[in-house]
Amino acid sequence: MQEFFCAPCIAAMPAAKFWLVFGAASVLALGALHLARKQIIKARLIEDMPTSRIRSASQGYVELIGLATGRGQLLTAPLSARPCLWWRYTIERYQKSGKSSSWQTLDKGVSREPFYMDDGSGVCRIEPEGAEVSCLHRKRWHGATRLPDTASLQLKPGLLGGLSPLLSRGRYRYTEFLIRDGDPLYLLGHFVSDASGRRVLTLDQIGGQLIREWKRDFKQLLVRFDSDGNGVLDDSEWRQVQNAARAEAHNHQRQGTSREIEHAVSKPEASDLPYLIGSHGQEQLSRRFRWQALAGAAGFLGAGALATWLITSRLGGYY
Repeated sequence: MQEFFCAPCIAAMPAAKFWLVFGAASVLALGALHLARKQIIKARLIEDMPTSRIRSASQGYVELIGLATGRGQLLTAPLSARPCLWWRYTIERYQKSGKSSSWQTLDKGVSREPFYMDDGSGVCRIEPEGAEVSCLHRKRWHGATRLPDTASLQLKPGLLGGLSPLLSRGRYRYTEFLIRDGDPLYLLGHFVSDASGRRVLTLDQIGGQLIREWKRDFKQLLVRFDSDGNGVLDDSEWRQVQNAARAEAHNHQRQGTSREIEHAVSKPEASDLPYLIGSHGQEQLSRRFRWQALAGAAGFLGAGALATWLITSRLGGYY
């Protein structure tokens, strides 16, 4: 390790080793800079975006605040069997090899079923696919089997838990994140009202669809509108078909407007816009992202300084 702080040592270092270390430091610096940029953008969006109401929200990228609800439909968490609206879990195994030991991930999963938010003005469906989710409910426990049992779930962390999982709490570690019914929710995502599109069709468009459907059973169409029985729909009979389709289209449209408007939030199509679902307050989320951005900036400065020192020491050794 000391050779990286010794300019003559760096100048004399084998080329393959030098470029490997320099490349790793450069990649680390760029990755840390990218992380810092992403996290500061999230923090600024949370701080600057105006909060919309579901009933009056504009279509597109919005911020919403409300309560999670399943509208009577709940999921069961796969590890703890607790009722919830969304879950994510990880199963790990403690492995020791020589003097080193680590937790190895055996299985992980995340739910993709939609749930809902209610902000008092309306209800919207949340599609969790592709979202960055933070939860109030996080549980970690240990057990002796790959899948947890009720006994392992009830165990309290032992005094030696952090030092020796095998002695205190078992070889396997389970971690579960949940969003539960009634949890507070913060959303940044793409908002769409009435995504089915049934109310954007005009009377003529709906009527045209009905006529095309009727034509598929032309015999039945003749039974309804061929008044002279000649097997052909003349101009006057065809006008009756169009008038009937328009009247039925009017009924369809009137029934559609009486239905409750459907709202949904999903991942934005623009890849540079974050999709966030959080059970914490705005200030807490913003502060978390700012700390992560600060850590990324520190990593960029550290790794960048190392890469600069390496290349200047290497070049200086040849002159």
